[in-house]
Amino acid sequence: MNKRTVSRLLIVLASAAQTSTAAAADLLSVAALAADHDADLAASRAGSRAAREALPKARAALLPQLSGGWGRAYNRTAIEGFPRDSYWQNGWTVELSQPVFDWGRWTAFRQADLIGARGVVDAARAQQAAILQAVRAYFDELAAEDELARADDYTAALEQHMVQLHRRQAAGEATVIDLQEAEAAREQAQVQQLDARSDLQLRRLSLEQITGQPFAGLSRLPDTVSMPCLSPDNEASWIAQAEAHDYLVQLKQIDRRIAQFDVEKARARNLPVVNLTASHTPAGAASGYSRPTTTTTAMLSVTIPIFEGGGTDAIIDETLALQDKAQDELVGATRLAGATARENWSRFHDGVTRVDALTRLAQTSHAALLATQVGYKVGSRTSTDVLRAADSFYANRRDLIRARYMALVGLLQLKAATAALDLDEVARVNGLLVGADGGRAIETDRAVVEKTDRRVAPESMPPTRSIDGPPVMTPFEALRVAQRKPLAAAP
Repeated sequence: MNKRTVSRLLIVLASAAQTSTAAAADLLSVAALAADHDADLAASRAGSRAAREALPKARAALLPQLSGGWGRAYNRTAIEGFPRDSYWQNGWTVELSQPVFDWGRWTAFRQADLIGARGVVDAARAQQAAILQAVRAYFDELAAEDELARADDYTAALEQHMVQLHRRQAAGEATVIDLQEAEAAREQAQVQQLDARSDLQLRRLSLEQITGQPFAGLSRLPDTVSMPCLSPDNEASWIAQAEAHDYLVQLKQIDRRIAQFDVEKARARNLPVVNLTASHTPAGAASGYSRPTTTTTAMLSVTIPIFEGGGTDAIIDETLALQDKAQDELVGATRLAGATARENWSRFHDGVTRVDALTRLAQTSHAALLATQVGYKVGSRTSTDVLRAADSFYANRRDLIRARYMALVGLLQLKAATAALDLDEVARVNGLLVGADGGRAIETDRAVVEKTDRRVAPESMPPTRSIDGPPVMTPFEALRVAQRKPLAAAP
């Protein structure tokens, strides 16, 4: 992580911390905090850094290996007819080895790029999962807050109705049955209040666990906001994007290529290995008995496997089976990505339609409730009619609240299915929210955030594809472009 990225992250965290103590925290700052706090994401980033070392290790196996040593030996000689003699002898040695032809090592070098790319994609997938988890928790808490407000309003409305019933009973216009029905409805509403309050507490704890800190409040979705539109508004396009760019699909594509290289490495065990070795060993004499000796050797060795008891064939068969396994997993991941995109596209598309219908239904049921209350005052409607109208209105209001949040979550899940969910996408949804003071939510400076989610590998990881923006390369696409460029001359 470079200094520039670290400074941006610190500013984001400071802004988010300041927002959390204010009236409301927005979705963007919550998502940024969650991405920084997520332990799985931190582990994936560490794994990505470790995976990038596969290339230097594989390259080192192709380079010359130079080693040196020093030793002191005690020699004792006994020759028949001559006196025994003993002496100490010092010596040092330098050895150089260079693989000339080793197809297994060369294949491992080509495979190392894929191992590094897999770490990058896995970290990007973990980051997207952290953002999506924060988004779900955010809207779950908003839904719980709205449900508690709805339950409070419903209970207050029933309390007012109870007051009217007592007055009408005193005037002889209400029966005991009316009072009992209203009392039962009020007790049921109070139970809903308790459930809503308990659920809100759990949702707040969940969001606090994800982000690592509590919030005084969250920016809300105004009642009059319009749901965002999809671009393109075509199910087949989204499914095709998901089947090509979903992070799990990318991982399985890389796994298949790694398995293909494993097969090539296994078959390389049947090929000869050519090495060049050289050594230089000067040894000094002691006690004047033995003369100093210097040994210099250079050798080109060719090792040819002749018989290994069938071990190489077993390894080849094993890698071929693992290659088939990787191919089958890729097919399964592609199908799953398409099904997930189809499900989330329908969830958002149907959710928007449901929001429109429930909005009209809530308006109609509210007008019906007001009319029923007026009718009750003039005697044309009963207390039961009022209770039913109130229950219908508040139930429709609850369904509308849930439908709006589910539609937005479905939209972001659809983006995630195409590997396009990042802080920029969150910022677009964040622009729909309003703060507790009724104004637009303070959006965390996008120039400051500037793709905080790309902190996985800022120098090596290209941005993901956004459906409604210009097409850019995914990590695996960039890898395939890089593979078309020769890394080094083949041995």
